Amino acid sequence: MQVLAKYRRDLHDLIDIEKERNLTAEELRETHRLEDAIQRREEHIKQQRSLSVDGDVNGFFDIRAANIDNLSDGGFENAGEFLQALYRKARGEGFDDRLQALQVSSSLDEGGTGGFAVPTQFVARAFDNGPVGDDGVVLLNLCDKVPMKTDKMSAPGFVNNNHSTAPYGIAWGAISEGNDFSESSVEVRGIQLEARKHGALFYVTNEWLSDASPFMRSRLEQIFYRSLRWYVEGQLLNGTGAGTAKGVLVSSATLEISKESSQVADTLMTENILKMWARLLPGSHNRAIWMANQTCFPQLGTLSLTIKNVAGTENVGGSVVPLLQVNNSGMASAPATSILGRPLHFSEHLPALGNPGDIILLDPLLYVLGDRQSIVVDVSPHIKFTSDKTTYRAKARFDGQPAMSSTFTPKNGDTCGWAVKLAERA
Repeated sequence: MQVLAKYRRDLHDLIDIEKERNLTAEELRETHRLEDAIQRREEHIKQQRSLSVDGDVNGFFDIRAANIDNLSDGGFENAGEFLQALYRKARGEGFDDRLQALQVSSSLDEGGTGGFAVPTQFVARAFDNGPVGDDGVVLLNLCDKVPMKTDKMSAPGFVNNNHSTAPYGIAWGAISEGNDFSESSVEVRGIQLEARKHGALFYVTNEWLSDASPFMRSRLEQIFYRSLRWYVEGQLLNGTGAGTAKGVLVSSATLEISKESSQVADTLMTENILKMWARLLPGSHNRAIWMANQTCFPQLGTLSLTIKNVAGTENVGGSVVPLLQVNNSGMASAPATSILGRPLHFSEHLPALGNPGDIILLDPLLYVLGDRQSIVVDVSPHIKFTSDKTTYRAKARFDGQPAMSSTFTPKNGDTCGWAVKLAERA
């Protein structure tokens, strides 16, 4: 909250400075956008503080990232000013003293070639729990984040994927006088996380970088954060697990629901939704979220349940099933719609209608993101010299995977999953 307060003070100070002239229409829009972003972030923080989630979720502990108020900004206003300082360095316009403490040698860059570490406070903002759905980022905001102090770590937990005998391998039972206890064994499992390197090489025109206005620095920070968060979200959903995070859609712990025998290609049916809900991991329904590609919306908005005769052999009518509900809470950070009382978020990272995984139901706290809390940036004026552009090379390290390694077998009933996706309808 202290960081947000500082943003608000800086914004108001800027407006006071600019009172000598009228703000342009673009500057007014940017001012209103920043105020709206601050308000939405404050609403989200209040929401998060009001939630009470059990610390132990199926054997894994909910480890939150460090409070960004306690991290360093390196003396910079924001990440945009930091990137501008690197631009001036590359142009030979002077070495900003603030960069000295952030310089990373190649020997310390975990196999890299050196550069400058983005101040930790700005790194935290890239991975923090912003408003859910902001810029299409959902799972990154809601998953279980584990700060990584080393390149490799193991998140402790217990195997709890089979209740057909006993949860966690601990079997209880009635014992008659003089009889022995039945033996059972607890199986321990660790989630292995490795800080895998991800990077981007991008060019920015020197005309744009030479603009020292706070609005330009704010925009530069926005596009840097948004591009990284967009990429991480895609890895958490679609990553192959080979050199990157293991995504929800490829995980063996994600359960797939088959289409209906009479289902037409590229459609959604009420039966699909109800069966997905029925196969979600027990205990996860009150934390679950729906995610879908936006091409699913026309189908979701017109779901109907076919009414059959007593024998179940003939269709005799139909009525609209109100599975899709409109949110009327008025909260800026709340999703617009929900299904069966759980929020629905649209994501471009999920495949289009009809493809497997175009709609999923999952418990976001059962996805573990390992954040190395390190972003290193270097800059060069040479690569695009003829185009009058400056080149930035950025590296970030993270890993992620589901907390569960397989689907779940309940005491009674069908197998379940921490995440449930719908199969292809072609």
